[in-house]
Amino acid sequence: MKIGTISVVIFFCLIHFFTPAFGAVINVPAEYTTIQAAIDVSVDGDTILVADGTYEGAGNVNSDFAGKAITVKSVNGPANCIIDGKNQNRGFYFHSGEGNNSVISGFTIKNGFSPSKGGGILFINSSPSIINCIITEISFGYGLFCENSSPSLNNCVVRNNIEGGIYCENSSPVIMNCTISENAGIGICCKTSSPIIS
Repeated sequence: MKIGTISVVIFFCLIHFFTPAFGAVINVPAEYTTIQAAIDVSVDGDTILVADGTYEGAGNVNSDFAGKAITVKSVNGPANCIIDGKNQNRGFYFHSGEGNNSVISGFTIKNGFSPSKGGGILFINSSPSIINCIITEISFGYGLFCENSSPSLNNCVVRNNIEGGIYCENSSPVIMNCTISENAGIGICCKTSSPIIS
């Protein structure tokens, strides 16, 4: 009887030890009022769910993953969840070695602005995944700017941006199932880069 009890205890301990931990779900704005505030408290594996609405101002623009392998995802897709730079700020800034497990999904990023690089999203030494997003009406700076980076873009629309759609320098982005159109400057510019476009 004692042996059986000990075996059961060991069995359940082993199950607990080898069961993978699931990340937390953090809700914006219900739990944290801004996207950056939610990112700041998150840890690898977490998902940040952003409710419908237009997000602007401090904490909702220039959002920085700080190297975390997290997912920032809208609840109902890019038609319903907008990050508005108000012609003053970009949407996201990746520069801390983020990989493909750092994910943005389901946003419209519009009215972005950068006097130097990437008015919509800037990637430097990073390779996150951008899924089902619309990058549009970026007033200054390319919609997406990749420097020494290999981000993955899937099912995205990059259109109607003043300077251009995507700029790649020493980068190897993977661009799949995307629409690049109506950009006033260049659609995709590649300098010493090896993109995969499908």
